[in-house]
Amino acid sequence: MYSYTYIPNNTQIDIEYFDYTVHGFLSTDTVNVANFHIENQTFAEVVDVSNVNNFTSHINIFDNRRFDGILGLIPSNLYDDAVTPVFGNMIQQGLSSRIFSFYLNR
Repeated sequence: MYSYTYIPNNTQIDIEYFDYTVHGFLSTDTVNVANFHIENQTFAEVVDVSNVNNFTSHINIFDNRRFDGILGLIPSNLYDDAVTPVFGNMIQQGLSSRIFSFYLNR
Protein backbone atom coordinates (compact mmCIF):
# COMPACT_ATOMS: atom_id res chain seq x y z
CA MET A 1 0.00 0.00 0.00
CA TYR A 2 1.31 3.43 -0.91
CA SER A 3 1.22 6.40 1.40
CA TYR A 4 -1.34 9.13 0.84
CA THR A 5 1.38 11.48 -0.42
CA TYR A 6 2.95 8.98 -2.87
CA ILE A 7 3.04 10.21 -6.48
CA PRO A 8 4.18 7.72 -9.12
CA ASN A 9 6.32 9.53 -11.68
CA ASN A 10 6.96 6.44 -13.83
CA THR A 11 9.99 8.05 -15.49
CA GLN A 12 12.24 5.12 -16.38
CA ILE A 13 15.84 5.38 -15.16
CA ASP A 14 19.10 3.62 -15.94
CA ILE A 15 21.99 4.86 -13.81
CA GLU A 16 25.52 3.58 -14.38
CA TYR A 17 27.67 3.49 -11.26
CA PHE A 18 31.07 1.80 -11.31
CA ASP A 19 30.51 -1.69 -12.82
CA TYR A 20 26.73 -1.75 -12.45
CA THR A 21 23.64 -0.18 -13.93
CA VAL A 22 20.50 0.19 -11.85
CA HIS A 23 17.16 0.10 -13.64
CA GLY A 24 13.94 1.42 -12.20
CA PHE A 25 11.63 4.41 -12.12
CA LEU A 26 11.16 7.67 -10.26
CA SER A 27 8.50 8.45 -7.67
CA THR A 28 7.83 11.30 -5.23
CA ASP A 29 6.68 11.15 -1.62
CA THR A 30 7.21 12.64 1.82
CA VAL A 31 10.27 10.92 3.26
CA ASN A 32 10.81 10.67 7.01
CA VAL A 33 14.33 10.47 8.43
CA ALA A 34 14.41 10.47 12.24
CA ASN A 35 12.24 13.49 13.17
CA PHE A 36 12.62 15.21 9.80
CA HIS A 37 9.82 15.16 7.22
CA ILE A 38 11.18 15.88 3.73
CA GLU A 39 8.28 16.85 1.48
CA ASN A 40 8.11 16.28 -2.28
CA GLN A 41 11.20 14.07 -2.34
CA THR A 42 11.81 12.41 -5.69
CA PHE A 43 13.61 9.08 -5.46
CA ALA A 44 14.45 6.06 -7.58
CA GLU A 45 12.68 2.76 -7.07
CA VAL A 46 15.24 0.23 -8.28
CA VAL A 47 13.82 -2.96 -9.76
CA ASP A 48 16.95 -4.49 -11.30
CA VAL A 49 20.73 -4.21 -11.23
CA SER A 50 22.93 -5.42 -14.07
CA ASN A 51 26.67 -5.73 -14.51
CA VAL A 52 27.91 -3.27 -17.15
CA ASN A 53 30.63 -5.65 -18.35
CA ASN A 54 28.23 -8.57 -18.80
CA PHE A 55 24.79 -7.46 -19.96
CA THR A 56 23.26 -10.90 -19.40
CA SER A 57 24.25 -10.96 -15.74
CA HIS A 58 21.48 -9.59 -13.56
CA ILE A 59 21.91 -9.65 -9.81
CA ASN A 60 19.75 -8.79 -6.87
CA ILE A 61 21.94 -6.70 -4.58
CA PHE A 62 19.29 -7.01 -1.89
CA ASP A 63 19.57 -10.80 -1.52
CA ASN A 64 21.16 -11.80 1.78
CA ARG A 65 21.77 -8.19 2.76
CA ARG A 66 20.74 -6.29 5.84
CA PHE A 67 19.43 -3.31 3.89
CA ASP A 68 16.77 -2.63 1.34
CA GLY A 69 18.13 0.52 -0.27
CA ILE A 70 20.57 3.39 -0.20
CA LEU A 71 19.09 6.69 0.88
CA GLY A 72 20.22 10.01 -0.52
CA LEU A 73 23.85 9.19 -1.20
CA ILE A 74 23.93 9.57 -4.98
CA PRO A 75 25.88 12.57 -6.27
CA SER A 76 23.31 14.91 -7.83
CA ASN A 77 25.22 15.03 -11.12
CA LEU A 78 25.28 11.23 -11.50
CA TYR A 79 21.69 11.01 -12.71
CA ASP A 80 19.86 14.27 -13.19
CA ASP A 81 20.50 17.68 -11.65
CA ALA A 82 16.71 18.18 -11.48
CA VAL A 83 16.42 15.37 -8.89
CA THR A 84 17.79 16.57 -5.55
CA PRO A 85 19.09 13.84 -3.21
CA VAL A 86 17.29 13.58 0.12
CA PHE A 87 20.02 15.19 2.23
CA GLY A 88 20.27 18.10 -0.22
CA ASN A 89 16.50 18.49 -0.03
CA MET A 90 16.68 18.54 3.77
CA ILE A 91 19.09 21.47 3.59
CA GLN A 92 16.91 23.30 1.03
CA GLN A 93 13.86 22.85 3.27
CA GLY A 94 15.76 24.13 6.33
CA LEU A 95 15.66 20.75 8.04
CA SER A 96 19.40 20.29 8.49
CA SER A 97 21.12 19.72 11.79
CA ARG A 98 24.77 20.17 12.72
CA ILE A 99 25.06 16.51 13.66
CA PHE A 100 25.49 13.94 10.93
CA SER A 101 27.36 10.66 10.94
CA PHE A 102 27.98 7.43 9.08
CA TYR A 103 28.63 4.05 10.66
CA LEU A 104 30.76 1.88 8.38
CA ASN A 105 31.34 -1.67 9.54
CA ARG A 106 33.83 -3.99 7.88
